[in-house]
Amino acid sequence: MSHVRASSLGRFALAIAALVPLSLAAQQPREAVVKANWDLANKFGTQSLNRINYTTNLAARWIGKSDSMWYNWKDRDGTRFMLAVPALKVKKPLFDHAKLAAQLATLHKKPYDANALPFTNIVWVKDHKRFRFNHDTGTLASRYEWNMTTETLTKLGRPVPADSVVSDEEREEGQGGRGGGGGGRGGPGGAGPDFRNFSPDSSMFVFARDHNLYLVNKGSTDTVKISTDGERNRSFGFRDTTQAQDSTQQGGGGRGGAQNRDPRVRPNITWSPDSRAFFIQRNDSRKVKELFLVNVLSNPRPTLSSYSYAMPGEAEVAQAELYAWTKGDATVKPVNVKKWRDQRLFNIHWPTGSDKMRLVRRDRPQRNLELIEVTLATGAIKSLISESVENANLEGTQVRYVKTGGDMIWWSEKTGWGHYYLYDHNGSYKKPLTEGAWRADQITEIDTIAGVVFVSGVGREPGENVYYRHTYRVNGDGTGFALLDPGNANHTTTLSPSKKFVVNVSSRIEMHPKAVVRDALGKPVMDLEEADISGLKALGWKPPEQFLVKAADGTTDIYGNMWKPFDFDSTKKYPIIAHVYPGPQTEGVNIPFAQGGVPQQLAQLGFIVIQLGNRGGNPLRSNAYQSFSYYNMRDYAIADKKAGIEQLAAKYKWIDIDRVGIFGHSGGGFLTAAAMMTPPYNDFFKVGVSSSGNHDNNIYNQNWSEQYHGLRTIVASTAGGGRGNVAAGGAGGGGRGGRGGGAGGAANGAANGGANGAAANQGRIAGPATPADTGFVDDSLRYQIRVPTNIDLAPNLKGRILLATGDMDNNVHPGGTIRMADALIKANKRFDFMLLPGQPHGYGPMQQYFNRALMEYFTEHLLGDYNRNTAEIRTP
Repeated sequence: MSHVRASSLGRFALAIAALVPLSLAAQQPREAVVKANWDLANKFGTQSLNRINYTTNLAARWIGKSDSMWYNWKDRDGTRFMLAVPALKVKKPLFDHAKLAAQLATLHKKPYDANALPFTNIVWVKDHKRFRFNHDTGTLASRYEWNMTTETLTKLGRPVPADSVVSDEEREEGQGGRGGGGGGRGGPGGAGPDFRNFSPDSSMFVFARDHNLYLVNKGSTDTVKISTDGERNRSFGFRDTTQAQDSTQQGGGGRGGAQNRDPRVRPNITWSPDSRAFFIQRNDSRKVKELFLVNVLSNPRPTLSSYSYAMPGEAEVAQAELYAWTKGDATVKPVNVKKWRDQRLFNIHWPTGSDKMRLVRRDRPQRNLELIEVTLATGAIKSLISESVENANLEGTQVRYVKTGGDMIWWSEKTGWGHYYLYDHNGSYKKPLTEGAWRADQITEIDTIAGVVFVSGVGREPGENVYYRHTYRVNGDGTGFALLDPGNANHTTTLSPSKKFVVNVSSRIEMHPKAVVRDALGKPVMDLEEADISGLKALGWKPPEQFLVKAADGTTDIYGNMWKPFDFDSTKKYPIIAHVYPGPQTEGVNIPFAQGGVPQQLAQLGFIVIQLGNRGGNPLRSNAYQSFSYYNMRDYAIADKKAGIEQLAAKYKWIDIDRVGIFGHSGGGFLTAAAMMTPPYNDFFKVGVSSSGNHDNNIYNQNWSEQYHGLRTIVASTAGGGRGNVAAGGAGGGGRGGRGGGAGGAANGAANGGANGAAANQGRIAGPATPADTGFVDDSLRYQIRVPTNIDLAPNLKGRILLATGDMDNNVHPGGTIRMADALIKANKRFDFMLLPGQPHGYGPMQQYFNRALMEYFTEHLLGDYNRNTAEIRTP
């Protein structure tokens, strides 16, 4: 007992020592100290810039089905609502701002500035001659209506409560959707969605209550219950009317709370175009295990929060269920589309009428998917298109049609690049719609009358950053391909309802946005707005610089951004800090214009701050680039980060390669810790700040980890015991691991592969192979995964690292960071730790506090400027 007590006390003392901010800088000679420029950093902090941050993204909103639009815009002269009519090349104020301000002051009994009206969103009523808006909160909250013809303002009373019935005259603008959609959120202006999901002909509607579905014919007072088996974690929709709860605890149906006592919610059903049927999908999560958080800030006692959360490789995961209802049915009926164990369903839609539906089903390893057509009356299934891949994952795709009942447009990476392909309505291949060494990945719009498809993609235009997005038009037969938004920049486009005009906003990280209107062929029609950055320039602001380096393989282009201090002196030596996010579902490198942020503010202290990509970090390039991380979801990004920094240091003598820092959040927090602990990179990266990192992806989101790391499929033997295949498991892990991160990655990949191979004595490693299409799940399938963790690397830590997490994080569970801390303590390593009480994955009101702590950490350990000599945090 005494031995245990001494050991516990020793570990406790070590943990306390780890939390004490012992600075290496305080022990350095005084002449080594470089004072951080806090005045400059504070000058360009978020709060300081808020007063001169104006609109940078024009959000065009079309008025009904016309080609007239309105938008809200703020610059140095104030905020204004504008009307633009491209056909007439007219741009003018949407209304008389002075008149509306005066009438609002009279009705609301409070003065208002015409250039700073207290609302930014409006909701048009059906005649488009009036719009409505909400103003103020609490007991003062009111709803108003402005009449465009008479220029008069009317007070309507209290704002429309969330989730209440929306009037017919407002429903057209997206407030309560009559059409076949599943029911989006409420449109601009604050009115919540209608709980009624109407059929397209408005003859009936469906709502959910207490997990079940109810049908109401509009001309009848009867409410018919059409499902009876709904329950928590297998729900068609539910609202807890007694207390606010997260939807993950309700089994679906959205957020509820004491502010809304109506138990009815809008179900996510999709009506057929002829109003004779609908389908709905629900997940059965009853067997999914729960995860727990403790809210220590709850009064008077801490409270326990639980939510269903499947982890990688677990046998019990959510099961996708599909149901349909046809006019005359007494209840909704299950639709059997099972093929693979634990499959997922998406892109469920009605191709024409109500007799057949189509959907894409994908297996759990996400290496096989199939577009099928289901005949509801018989349950017959027809396979239309199928895809398979090895050593990578298949991204989901949305089937589109050139015309109703016409040719299908299917997205695929079968050539190694994402492109659209044309199939006839029955699934016979015709030709590519887009092709080449670039990625087309979004269908912006389809002009079903003219048969023109508007496609968005990246990497096609020569001489540009490969991540700059452009929009193209192509005829439905694959001819007439043309660029709509030329210019060396990143572009976003919004098409008008008639498809005759395009609102085009262009920018780069170093170039402020400009919005113009073009015609459907890309010809400029009229200018709209240009972002006002005069206030930034007056402060001495300078944009970041783009750069291009090579990956560790010496051939792959890696793009990045660099922020310098605004008082930059090329005769000095500056530490360099990498702001990282490794992907693989996105890449942490800003592409469009950014006028602030932590990298910019951090640079002002006296650092060079960079963002740079890495192989395996972004699906927007080739499949080979993105799948580099497959089977190696830890080490794949580090080598490219180091190689890029070394190239920059060789090019610029003012970069101090001996003082390298790294920081990131979530996946970036994971990579930061991995870089600090993986040989030989732990000698290169000296200081790291890791926030909310998924240090152990084996306790992270099941779908994400399996998709990007790779899930191994095991087919259980039916006789004579299991047949192991150790070689298959080992080779898979080791090969990919060796590519990912040099010696450390290879060692870990081999270990991971070996572990998978060893576990294969229970069955045969099947890789991406799938059972024959019998129409049913093969219950003999089992899955296996073990993602390499940062915890494994704890003994290798050499530099200084700060770990941080929110204790109410239900995205990346705080257990990942706490396990990391536990491993470092057991490895006898010194580190710093910060817990953000009550905070989820984002730190909300504590974000500014954390940002200051991050900046102080780097100034102390990379500049030698120790500034934590008082308790006060001096935030701007």
